[in-house]
Amino acid sequence: MTCLPTIYKLVTSITSRRMQIYMDDENLMPKEQKGYCSGSKGCKDQPLLSKAILQECKRRKKMCVAWIEYQKASDRVPHSWVIKFLELFWTNNKVISFTKKAMSYWRTRMRLHAENKLIEREDIKMQCGIFQGDSLLWLLFCICLIPLTEQLNRLNTVYEEQ
Repeated sequence: MTCLPTIYKLVTSITSRRMQIYMDDENLMPKEQKGYCSGSKGCKDQPLLSKAILQECKRRKKMCVAWIEYQKASDRVPHSWVIKFLELFWTNNKVISFTKKAMSYWRTRMRLHAENKLIEREDIKMQCGIFQGDSLLWLLFCICLIPLTEQLNRLNTVYEEQ
């Protein structure tokens, strides 16, 4: 479990909202990143969308569907990737600098309460992953997926409604 300072959560919430507005205004986020979209109910919408696509594929007697499962997604993205993709898709250097600076301070500490004593390790610098509960979590993760989405689109692997 991660406990984030309230002021940090407030700052990242404001930053995330501003980034989301910019991405929407500039149409930078692929439409396939449905879970990211403003007003989307990602986890609720996606299964319904998948069901509708499967029904349509059965009706057409064509079936070619793939899902990409990102196991422990928020834990696996290297910070260097996040920064690289922000640099590729972002024009506001203040946001990139803020994210770099914030990530440079990210640490975690292991604590174990056992037999009426506390065992605690020194801080561990995080080099990948984004804190659960961080307002930037899914936005940064989705930004890192843009190149994959673009590559899949170039390969013409997208479902097209007829």
